[in-house]
Amino acid sequence: MKQVLVFEAHGDDMEFFAGGTIAKFAALGHAVTVVCATDNDKGSFELSAEQLRAVRDRELNDAAAILGITRVIPLGYSDGDLAYDAPPRELRGQFMRIIRELTPDIVITWDPHAPYEGHPDHRAVATAASEAAAFSHFQNFYPEHLAQGLQTHYVSEHWFFAKSPRDQNKFVDIDDFIDVKIGALHAHKAQMVLTVRDMQFGLEASGLSVPWLASLDPHDYHAVIDKQMRAAGSAVSKRSGLSCQYAEGFRRSRYNGIESLAKDQLIPEDV
Repeated sequence: MKQVLVFEAHGDDMEFFAGGTIAKFAALGHAVTVVCATDNDKGSFELSAEQLRAVRDRELNDAAAILGITRVIPLGYSDGDLAYDAPPRELRGQFMRIIRELTPDIVITWDPHAPYEGHPDHRAVATAASEAAAFSHFQNFYPEHLAQGLQTHYVSEHWFFAKSPRDQNKFVDIDDFIDVKIGALHAHKAQMVLTVRDMQFGLEASGLSVPWLASLDPHDYHAVIDKQMRAAGSAVSKRSGLSCQYAEGFRRSRYNGIESLAKDQLIPEDV
C-alpha cells in the first residue's frame, strides 16, 4: 500500500483534474490524504462568506468520502488571499511538516510551471507544495521539525496537474471511475452552482446566444458538469495513447529521474 498526499487550494480543485485517479488509488487500497489550503469562503454569488465556510466544509468531506479518501486536512486560509495571508516560507513549512508527519510515497498538486494559471491560490499551493516535496528529505530545511521529533522524508513521486498542462508523461485510465469523479464534483454543490452562474455571466457579457445555458437554473448543474467532465476525460484519452474512453493526465517525476540511469529496468506502476 502506498501513501498518497494531495495538496489543493480549494475543495474541488483535485476532483476536476485528478478525481478519477484519486478514486482509483483508493480502490486499489492506497491511502489518500487531501490537504485543502483555503476555507472556500469566496466562491458564491448567493451565500455570505460565513455561510459558505460551513457549507463548503461539509461538501469537502462529502466529496472525499465518495472518492474513498482516508483523511482531509483543512488549513483554513481565506479563499483568494492565500498568497497574501501565508508568506511563502510559512506555507512551504506547513506543507513540509505534513509531509514529514504522513511520509507519503506520492505527492499530487498543482503544477508550478504550467502557464496561464490565473488564480493566486493555485500558484501559491503549486510553489509551496512542489518545493516542500522536493526538499523534505533535507535536514537543514525547517530544522525545528526535527527538533520536535519529526524525521526527514524522501518523496518518491511528484505528480502535477494543471488547467493548461505541459509535458504530461503519465496518463491514467479512469473508465471505471468517471462516475465516481463526477459524483464527487456534484457533492461540491456551492462550487458547481458558482461554476454554472459564472458561465452565464460570460454568456451575458458576450452577447452570444446559447439558449439552454441562458435559461438554466444554476442549481440544476448535474447535466452540465457531467457533460463537461466526460468531454474533458475523452480529450485526455485521445492524446494519451491508452485504449480507454476517459483518462486523466499528469506531469510526473519519479525518484528525481534516477530511472534514466537504470537502463532496461522498470518501476512498477501503482495505478
